[in-house]
Amino acid sequence: MMWQIRQIEAFQAVMLNGSITRAATTLHVSQPAISKLIAELERKCGFKLFQRQGNRLTVTAEGQLLYNEVQRMMVSSENIQLKVREIREQRFGTLNIAAFPALSTRLLPGIITRFVSERPNVRPLLTSSSSRFLNEWVAAQRSDLGIGLLAKGRPDIRLVKMMQVEGVCALPPGHFLQAKEIITPSDFDEQPFIALTTEDRTQFLVEEFFRGRERNRTIVAEAQMSEAACQFVVERAGISIVDPFSAMGFSPDELITKKIDPPVLFDMWLIFPTFQPISLMTRSFTAFFNTEIQRELTKRQMIFIPYDYDIPD
Repeated sequence: MMWQIRQIEAFQAVMLNGSITRAATTLHVSQPAISKLIAELERKCGFKLFQRQGNRLTVTAEGQLLYNEVQRMMVSSENIQLKVREIREQRFGTLNIAAFPALSTRLLPGIITRFVSERPNVRPLLTSSSSRFLNEWVAAQRSDLGIGLLAKGRPDIRLVKMMQVEGVCALPPGHFLQAKEIITPSDFDEQPFIALTTEDRTQFLVEEFFRGRERNRTIVAEAQMSEAACQFVVERAGISIVDPFSAMGFSPDELITKKIDPPVLFDMWLIFPTFQPISLMTRSFTAFFNTEIQRELTKRQMIFIPYDYDIPD
């Protein structure tokens, strides 16, 4: 048994308006057209929908049962249309993001909050992952978007270089190097230094800064994460070189950052899973994040170089 949506619309219009005449006016068709649609629907159903008493229609028990189901289906259809519109306008769905710890614990929660503030039906999921494991996490399609400072090409991820940010020297307030405008490798000679472990692959960038002067350093502690290295600096255990995001969570009373030369440049990468389509929501957030992260870095007078890029299809 197959019926046309127009027959259901005619049936619903008669039920809502109480007469074929008013139903015809509502649907902008003739009365005979409505009568024909109702008759065809009754034939296909195999039972009467209305009892006719002169010009008056009374719904049958079977007709009322069918109307109840029609109403339920129409509500479901309206809900589907609403969801379609919300998905199209990126106001419904999930947003799964993975990022390196300094970003995911400092700036990213605020950026995500601002993004979803006008999208109340969007549920974000934020995962913190070290650079070492971030690629694997995104490749496994556990996140729609990864944001990392280090990336290695592989078939199951797509990499987009977003910007470069300059590393900074982290000092405790009152340190004698605070008076210098720019910190150079020789300024670290014989100074207690907080190094990053080799598990944090950004450490290799820092090692390049000291090339030829490795023996002049006095490493007093190592930290697996840059934020932990900053905390050692706050405790006055030594000084360090870190990415700017790791230093952002500390007040000037706890930690001072200074420019270094030659610069230690950290690349910021957007990481997408190869075998998963990039959603409209992810594309919108990526553009929003790009604007917000540049604003945050500018506000904090951090040096960065943005890149023009395209999100892959």
